Amino acid sequence: MEHIALRVSPRGKLTKGELRQERKKGRLPAQIYGKGIEPISVFLEGKEFANVAKRITESMIIDLDLEGEKFAALLKEIQKETISGDILHIDFNLLRHDRKIRVRVPLHLNGTAKGVKDGGILEHSIHEIEVECDSDHLPEKIEVDITDLEANHALHLREVALPEGVKLVTNPDTVFAIIKFAHGEPEKPSEVEAEAAEEALAPTEQESAETTSEAVHK
Repeated sequence: MEHIALRVSPRGKLTKGELRQERKKGRLPAQIYGKGIEPISVFLEGKEFANVAKRITESMIIDLDLEGEKFAALLKEIQKETISGDILHIDFNLLRHDRKIRVRVPLHLNGTAKGVKDGGILEHSIHEIEVECDSDHLPEKIEVDITDLEANHALHLREVALPEGVKLVTNPDTVFAIIKFAHGEPEKPSEVEAEAAEEALAPTEQESAETTSEAVHK
């Protein structure tokens, strides 16, 4: 599993104005949270974080280096300025090897479904799932092969094979992929409709008698 390494530096208690000045210098204020410890206030280098920000997911482990002291953490939240979108603050949650965590992991579909090749449309409504595991078994993503998925069939989360040590938290009956036809498949006539059609095509008793009579006179 991919890890991302970031250097952080200590941050003392600063006023809003002082924090604003630090942001102008390219330093982003951040907080590291963990059970049983006091929150740790730090700075991140803005350019360094910007280089990896797009790759970071909720389930990706981030190795924080605070003056030689290492912390394994997950990204908790990024606070941004409403109008400009500039980053104001970043929060991290520390990982502990002796505790299980719950985290949302991306769900990726691989392959082209048989139903799509037959003209159906794939509806993929769930793009991430919540799982529980320890940090050593934390998956970066969950991949599902949908090659054999046929039209008018669906896949449920209970059918997903999870890695060892990973437990599904999201409702297992949740449908995450289904193949549908845009205008529906042609419907087969029911037995009643079929019988009615046969009766409409078959000659009546009177018509049969008239036909027989004409044949005799000829």
